[in-house]
Amino acid sequence: MDFEQALQITNELVFTRMGRRLSPVEVAVLQGCWQEQTYDQIADATGYSIGYINRTVAPKLWQTLSDSFGEKTGKKNLRFVVERYLRKQANQSIAQIDSGLKGELDSQRFATEVFVPSGLESRSVAPATPSSCQVDWGDAIDVSVFYGRQADLKLLTEWIQTDHCRLVALLGMGGVGKTALSVKLAQLLNQSVVSDRPFHFIIWRSLRHAPLLTELLTDLLSFFAPQFAAQPELSKFLQCLRQSRSLVLLDGFEALLEPGEIGRFQAGYENYGELLQLVGETGHQSCIVITSREKLAEVSMLEGIESAVRSLRLEGSPETVQAIVQDKGLVGSDEQKCQLGNLYGNNPLALKIVSTSIQELFEGSIESFLLEETLLSNGIRRLLDQHFNRLSSLEQSIMYWLAVNREWTTSNELQADIVPPISKARLLEALEALSLRSLIEKQTNCYTQQAVVMEYVVEQFTEGLVNELRTTELSLFLNHAILKATAPTKIQPNQQTDILQTIANQLSKQFGSLAALEQQTLQILTKLRRSADRTAGYGAGNLLNLMHRLGLDMTNYDFSNLTVWQQTCALLFCIR
Repeated sequence: MDFEQALQITNELVFTRMGRRLSPVEVAVLQGCWQEQTYDQIADATGYSIGYINRTVAPKLWQTLSDSFGEKTGKKNLRFVVERYLRKQANQSIAQIDSGLKGELDSQRFATEVFVPSGLESRSVAPATPSSCQVDWGDAIDVSVFYGRQADLKLLTEWIQTDHCRLVALLGMGGVGKTALSVKLAQLLNQSVVSDRPFHFIIWRSLRHAPLLTELLTDLLSFFAPQFAAQPELSKFLQCLRQSRSLVLLDGFEALLEPGEIGRFQAGYENYGELLQLVGETGHQSCIVITSREKLAEVSMLEGIESAVRSLRLEGSPETVQAIVQDKGLVGSDEQKCQLGNLYGNNPLALKIVSTSIQELFEGSIESFLLEETLLSNGIRRLLDQHFNRLSSLEQSIMYWLAVNREWTTSNELQADIVPPISKARLLEALEALSLRSLIEKQTNCYTQQAVVMEYVVEQFTEGLVNELRTTELSLFLNHAILKATAPTKIQPNQQTDILQTIANQLSKQFGSLAALEQQTLQILTKLRRSADRTAGYGAGNLLNLMHRLGLDMTNYDFSNLTVWQQTCALLFCIR
C-alpha cells in the first residue's frame, strides 16, 4: 500500500469518527512516519521545530488515530494498523464501519446534496460514505451525447490519476470542445470507484461572467469547508486541497484575460495568476483543470514533461465532426462529409451551426451546400468575432495579410509586407500568439488560415476598407495591399474577385454614380498627397487598382511624387 492510499483511508476515517480531517502538519508527520523517518528528519523536512513535532503534534495525532482505528496506534505500528483495517473492510463499504454512525452522518456535511444538471448521470441524494464523492456540477452542460476524444480522455486521466498533476489546462479555439471534454472528464473520474486515488470532492464552475477571485473562493469554500467561506483566502483554499483530494474544474478562463495581450489578466483579476501559481507550485493531493482559448502565462512558466503542470491543446476532431454530421441527418458521400469537416477545421461547434443551415436551406444536401461556396453563417461569424476582437492591432494586421496572400506565407514575406516595419522578434511573437489561439496554421516556418477563417477575415478586411474609403479616414488602406503584383498567377484572380471587386461593388452601391465616385476618389487622392509621408505605404497603388476596377477615367488625376506599391494593371495616366 502506498502512502496516498493510506492517507485517504486515514483521513476519511478520522473525519467520520472525529468530525475533522488531518491538518497539514499532521499529514506531514503521518507521511514521515510511514516512510520510517525520525522526528528530527520530519522537523527538518517541514521546517517545524523538533519540540513542536515531538511534544505537540505527534501525541495528538496518535491519540486521534487510536480513537479512530479503535486500537492503540503509534509510530512503530502505523503501517500494520492501517493495512489490517483495510483487510477487514475489503468486502464492505467503509460506510458500514459502524452502523451506529448513520444518524451522525445524516447531520454531517457528507449529507450535502449532489447537484446534477439535466442530462448528467443522476445520483440519489443520500448520506455519503467516506468512500463516496460529493459533486457540484454547477451549470455544466449536458454531455449525455458525447463523440470522440477517447485518446484525449485517456491521456488526461493518466495525467491526473497516475502522474498526480496538480494543474491541467485544456486549450483551443472556441467551439473545439473544451467545455464538453472537461465535463466528460469529471464524470469519468467520478465513476472511477475502483481507483486507488478517488476524489472526495468534484466541483465544476464556469467563469464566463468573470467573477472576482474572492467571489469564486467563497463559492468553492462553501462547498469544501463552509466554516472557511467567510474567509475567502488562497491559504484556506490550499488547505482544503491538501486535506481532501478534490477535482476543481474552471471553465472559460479567457473571460478574465486582457484583449490583445495573450495570456495576461485584466486589471482586477491578476490574483487569478497567484491562484494558478499556488496550485501549480505547492504540494497538495488535488487537481485543478482549467479551460481557456488562450494559454496563461503562469501555465507556460510552470508546465513541463515531468512537471505536475500540463497543458493539452485541442485541435479539430474529425471523429466528433463526422458523428455530428451523421446525427444531424446530412446527406453526402464520405468524401463530401470529409470535405465539409475540413472546411471548418473539424470544429464541432462550427459543424453544429452550419449543419442547421444545410438542413434548412439545402434540405440536408452537403453537395448542394458545397456548390454554393459560402462558408459563413451568422453563428460562425459570432464565433469568430469573439476571437478576432481580442487580437492586438499587429495580430489583426497579420491575419489580413494572410488572407490577402491566400497561400502558405513565410515569416520573411510577412515581415516585408507589414507597414510600418516591425522587428522579426515582434512578428514571431505575434505569430506564436495567433497559433496558440488556433487562428492560423503553421508548417515549417510557413503560415496560412483555415478556409472558413480566411473567408471571415476577408469579409472583415473588405468591410473595414469600404468604411475607410467612405469616410476618407485611412488606415487599412495605407498599410495593406488590396492586390499583390508579386502574387502567383493562380492567386491574383481570387484577390481580384474576393477583395477588389467586393470593395468596388460596395462603393458603387453607396455612391450611386461615376461622378460621385470620381469626386470621392479625388478626395482620397488629395488626402494621400497631403499625408506626412507620401512615399510610403500602399495607398497610391490601392487607389489606382480600385479606380481601374471602378472604370474611372484616370487621365486627370495627379499621382506625381507618390510611390506606387503593388499596382497590377497596365495604366497610362498623366503625371503633372
